[in-house]
Amino acid sequence: MSLGFVECRDSTAAVTGRRDLVERDAALTALRASLADAAGGKGRLVVVEGPLGSGKSRLVHEFLETLEPGTARVLRATASLREEALPFGVLTQLSHGLAIPPARREAFRSLLAAAVEHALLHGGTAPAAQDTADPRIAGAFQKLTVELAYLAESTPLVICVDNAHYVDAPSLHFLAGVVAWLHSTRILVLVTDNPTMRRPRSPLLGGLAPSPHVQRVPLAPLSRAAVHRLATRLLGPCTATPRLTADLYAVSGGNPLAVRALIVDQQTGGTGHPEGYGQALLDLVAHARPPIPAVVRSLAVLGGAPEPADVAPLAGQDTKTTRWALRALADAGLLSADARVPSAHAGLPGTGVMVPAAGTGTAAPARAERYAFRHPAGAAAVLDNLPAADRTALHHAAAELLRENGASALTVARQLTSAGDAGIDDGIDVLLTASQEALAAGDVGTALGCLGLARRSRTDGTTAARVLTRLSRLERQLKPQAAVRHLRPQLDDFKAGHLDRRGVSELVLGLADTGALHDLTALLDVLRTRYRQDTGPGPGTEDIRSLTSWAAMAYPLHTGLRRLAHSVAAATPAAVPCHDPWLPSAVALSDDYVDGRHEQLVQRAELLLSTYRLDHDSLWNVESGVLALRGLCHAGRPDEVVAWCEKLEAEAAAHHAVASQARFLAVRVEAHLRRGNLAHARDLAAHALALVPPQGWGVGLAGVLAFAILAATRSGDLSAAEKYVALPLPEHALHSRHGAAYLHARGHYRLATHHPQAALADFLACGRFAETWGRPGADVVPWRLSAAEAWLAQNDQEQAKRLVREQLARLLPGPSRERGQSLRTLAAVSRVTRRPQLLTEAVDMLKESGDDYGLTRALIDLSAAFRDAGDQRNARRVAHRAWHLAKQTGIEHLYHKAALDPAGSEAAPAADAEERPEGVSSLTRQERKIAALASKGYTNREIAAKLYITASTVEQHLTRVFRKVNVKRRQELPYLL
Repeated sequence: MSLGFVECRDSTAAVTGRRDLVERDAALTALRASLADAAGGKGRLVVVEGPLGSGKSRLVHEFLETLEPGTARVLRATASLREEALPFGVLTQLSHGLAIPPARREAFRSLLAAAVEHALLHGGTAPAAQDTADPRIAGAFQKLTVELAYLAESTPLVICVDNAHYVDAPSLHFLAGVVAWLHSTRILVLVTDNPTMRRPRSPLLGGLAPSPHVQRVPLAPLSRAAVHRLATRLLGPCTATPRLTADLYAVSGGNPLAVRALIVDQQTGGTGHPEGYGQALLDLVAHARPPIPAVVRSLAVLGGAPEPADVAPLAGQDTKTTRWALRALADAGLLSADARVPSAHAGLPGTGVMVPAAGTGTAAPARAERYAFRHPAGAAAVLDNLPAADRTALHHAAAELLRENGASALTVARQLTSAGDAGIDDGIDVLLTASQEALAAGDVGTALGCLGLARRSRTDGTTAARVLTRLSRLERQLKPQAAVRHLRPQLDDFKAGHLDRRGVSELVLGLADTGALHDLTALLDVLRTRYRQDTGPGPGTEDIRSLTSWAAMAYPLHTGLRRLAHSVAAATPAAVPCHDPWLPSAVALSDDYVDGRHEQLVQRAELLLSTYRLDHDSLWNVESGVLALRGLCHAGRPDEVVAWCEKLEAEAAAHHAVASQARFLAVRVEAHLRRGNLAHARDLAAHALALVPPQGWGVGLAGVLAFAILAATRSGDLSAAEKYVALPLPEHALHSRHGAAYLHARGHYRLATHHPQAALADFLACGRFAETWGRPGADVVPWRLSAAEAWLAQNDQEQAKRLVREQLARLLPGPSRERGQSLRTLAAVSRVTRRPQLLTEAVDMLKESGDDYGLTRALIDLSAAFRDAGDQRNARRVAHRAWHLAKQTGIEHLYHKAALDPAGSEAAPAADAEERPEGVSSLTRQERKIAALASKGYTNREIAAKLYITASTVEQHLTRVFRKVNVKRRQELPYLL
């Protein structure tokens, strides 16, 4: 007879009849052929086998759905893991099949009931083998088989059992008996089987020998091409791009259930998070044998790609069982494995079956295997599905196992942070060590997480104080505005005697940075008292001399701190071994700075920077680095400072240490101000203030605002300067070491906005810092010159002259930037006939120092001096140079304010690049360098010294430059470059 199958309208799925079934055409064809053979009197056993989620049940369902009514009688049963121990469970399902005619159904059920009753009475529910079965049960099975054969005489019979690997033992024996009769019946026994889930020595499938009436139909995970076809059918070609389908395959491993779940994710919005993979994994694991869920949970807790031997102890299994479970999931495409032994037909451990190596008949050698989830969503789904208490217990167990196996503190700590508490022995120490390891690796988030968990854990006062010190240290580098909240608890720890030496020193730094002078003074006074009571250094008091000295330098106007420093210095030894090498460096640099020991300051700064690196385990590290760089900056080496700052900023940014990055940015702003590069200084100051909000700077806000105000004021951007001036300062900021710079900058803003008296008050207030220190050369800012300008704005030349002469008397002999600035101001209060000489000297010194801003102002004043003296030729010559530099430094407003309009000169400068002669573009790089220096007024000999070439080489280059740009003298170069 011919068999009929339902026709499918979709030509692309003609065999399946469904659009979401792909790469199964050959399997369906095999099933149809087997049914045709059975209908012809040649019964068949067809085993559809494959790993978890490979679509075995779906394939059989689609096959049966395509049968036309009346083609065959179908008896169906589905086995499950939870009913595996229920005797006769599958056989009972088959007996209730509607395909059995009512007349035969009662006889079938009576035979089955008798067999069940006898088995229950005599304990014969699970015979070891067919030939040893109870005779009465065997007889009942034989009669049942005869009934089925009778049914198949008129219409072919299909006995379909899904999940044969979970069928109860008596039902397996019955099916094995039916298979023995297949050669003479019209019966098709169709079962689905997962070899890895099957019981050892299955009566039906274990050791099933090949024969004409037995056929295996293997199903494997979908290929990449099949995933692409399925996605194209269900999502459309526009959505199912090659990239999307490649991702679907990579995440699902070709597992049909996972692929469909991921496609559903896309159809419902495509969040980008493969939740379908995790859900498919949970569904499949829920129906797997007991070792698999435990192994999967352990793999999710451990993370990464561990070996089976690492997973086994946590799962409570031996390594062999764990390897079997992991291979089963990898064969299904749900896990990735980097080195797996082929195991398509490996049974449960203990079967004694060796897995042959591919292409050989010998057992495969053991190889290292590592298994991992194909996407983090899988591990997340498994963990989220666990009760909170079970999840915490697993993480704690994992932490204990990892520590016993010698794992790093960071690896162990990840388990503790996932658990939410440090619930193992020495858990706090593990978290503290892990935070340092994470920070060294640049993993700031993990470092903070470890310290945060340690902070929340219950422990003794000393340990809690140590944890808080670490947390505060890290947050002050990463989130300085949030770290302030730790100061009060740290003060409480100090009063209780819980702070160690490092904790005390960093608390002093924190209190000073935030301007908490009352608490700072009280803390240092307590340290002094403890030192006296202990008659020498004791716990927490070892660094009292360094700390009091540094605090007095940080707040030079605070009388109490100065007295305390003097008192401690008189009663303590000068040198005490220090735990933190950066603390004595910071103290020594501060001392050199305020004492005016410039040569010693530079030497100490060079020595420190020669081996300097960012040390995130010390807050004094950045303090000493900033002081060293500022020392070089004040020594007239801003180019070196800029290079150092750029390097350290990048390193700090890589570790997300925004506070350190912002402080080095502020130093770079100062260096650019000294170079006269106002545009860079203005932009960098804005960046520093954006990087760390004002509340995160503490009293250091006064310092960075000083640079921002000065850059904006000198650039003529008074509206920006006004906004900076309007920002509120922390209490006591003006009494700190940053106060002089802030007052100096604000004074210049007030002077530029025509408030000379207020400006004078600020400049004179700057002088209080130097007077307090009372040491020659200790001026932080040139306040006398600035005050002289304020007196000149009030037409008081005598006061201005007095201050300028005082400043000149304090300078060291020889040319310098400071002397050039002083001579420029002195010229303003000198006779008209003397001004050109003084300003010429000032120009030479400022040019040599590299201060383009000061040089531009001196050139403007010199041009005006020549003009006032009646020397128009020299006035125009200098005006050309001044105009070029004014444009370069961004202070054209000062040039125009001096009424030195270049348009009135004999060769007007070209304002735009388009107006330059064509010859400028033909200049070589070396010619441009030489021409630029010549345009600033450098002589051939000076240019040669700067570029390390001979004066004759300079002369030859300039000759070629003049010829290319068609000029006759170097005074015309500024307009062309």
